[in-house]
Amino acid sequence: MPEIQKWADIKAPFLGGALLLGNGASMAVHSGFGYASLRLAAEQHGHLTSEVAEIFKSFETSDFELVLRRLWEATLVNKALGVEPGKVEEAYRQVRRALIATVRQVHISYEDAKQYFEPMSQFMKGFKTVFCLNYDLLVYWAMMASQHPLGNWFKDCFLGGGQFCEDWEVLRKPYRSEGSTLIFYPHGSLITARRAADHTERKITVGDFSRDLLENILGYWEKGWYVPLFVSEGTSVQKRNSIAGSNYLTRVYSEVLPRSGDSLVIYGWAAAEQDKHIWTQLCGSNSRLRRAAVSVYGGNQSGAQEMEDALKAAGVSEVFFFDAESPGCWIHPLRSNTHESSS
Repeated sequence: MPEIQKWADIKAPFLGGALLLGNGASMAVHSGFGYASLRLAAEQHGHLTSEVAEIFKSFETSDFELVLRRLWEATLVNKALGVEPGKVEEAYRQVRRALIATVRQVHISYEDAKQYFEPMSQFMKGFKTVFCLNYDLLVYWAMMASQHPLGNWFKDCFLGGGQFCEDWEVLRKPYRSEGSTLIFYPHGSLITARRAADHTERKITVGDFSRDLLENILGYWEKGWYVPLFVSEGTSVQKRNSIAGSNYLTRVYSEVLPRSGDSLVIYGWAAAEQDKHIWTQLCGSNSRLRRAAVSVYGGNQSGAQEMEDALKAAGVSEVFFFDAESPGCWIHPLRSNTHESSS
């Protein structure tokens, strides 16, 4: 079986490379993110009515975003044709209410999460590129909370008005004497949305970035100002189809993932079949990836050998595994002896 090492012992060659955060990274902060799907969470918390369940069944999917997008597009068609509001609009409202109630219940609060922001930002700042596959606000909160000590180190490539920077590569240039880490959401996030007024994609930037952000986002959904833009459910093919319907997600998928460099750290991601499309872009024929480090939680090496074999089959010559709870990685700060007292 592969050897499980400490992060500090293997990190040197990976600094300045890319970091991929999977659901395990969010679960390390809050167990409420451990549901297999938001649809399952909605069902278990009693937010999935029989009517909403039938809507999902008719679309043959468990993806909230996909169902909402298709219903929203149908309402636009009805409006353009002068069709009176009816079942489509009501179905859209019901699914939206279920999603809002579910996210509100499973998402951690800012106050409970803020204790982790400093070690998270310290870990992420060691990389040139960060990919977050999770829909939650943790990475964004940590990024924004770091502005006082780090300045504009982290950049998510959305400009002041919330629109994605088409020439995103120019943002790699450090601001003043600061470093630079670009953050991307290959599956979208709670902060990414389509604006109902003009159908454009953007980052939701209105309101306080910290304590009130989650409620502001849910409020904007409820008012119909924004339509969510994140892919959290479905097979790899279904996710790829959803990505194809978004300019931002397509740009990240087709341009950024394959150009992530020659080293990659994977934290909390099992590279399951439903994320095969992400694996293909990271390790495909156009990739320069030659070195990878993969986190292992609780000493559980299940799947480690399979991961190593798959990486090496893709041309990755060096593969390491490290303890997900070792000091200095993700939410686990470096141990320090500076607080020892002297007589």
